[in-house]
Amino acid sequence: MKKSLSRVLIVLVAIVMVAASCGSDDGGSIEVEDARYRLSRADLGAGYMSLTNSTGEDVTLEAASAEGVGRIELHESSMADDGTMSMQERPDGFSIAAGETITLKPGGLHLMIFDPTGTDDLTISLEFGDETIEILAPYDAEASAAAMDSMSGDDSMDDSDS
Repeated sequence: MKKSLSRVLIVLVAIVMVAASCGSDDGGSIEVEDARYRLSRADLGAGYMSLTNSTGEDVTLEAASAEGVGRIELHESSMADDGTMSMQERPDGFSIAAGETITLKPGGLHLMIFDPTGTDDLTISLEFGDETIEILAPYDAEASAAAMDSMSGDDSMDDSDS
């Protein structure tokens, strides 16, 4: 009886040691905060959020997609020397150094959303090479109304040729 109890105890200790060596530390994660999107026209919008890289390695947001939209591209807005705002696709993605945060925001890095089918909240898949993260981006009606008002008669966000 003592031998079987000892064997059971040894097996239990071994299981605990194996579990402890595996640990729960997965090397960090990519954290997403304040995700949302707005429309500047019925057929064009932008997605914003903060992305924090808590992994031990640099990562790159390579692509994004969502059901209910034609496509999503990674873009960057910047101010030209003459004071005009320009926008370009970033086909190589957005790099995030280990331990750093980038913020997708108006006038900077953002997700360009083409041909949304409505104003429902979007489940967006963010592709980081071997890892894909799904996030919920609520529709920001207030920011959309302000963007549509400021865009009236202005085609500066027209990326339909991209």
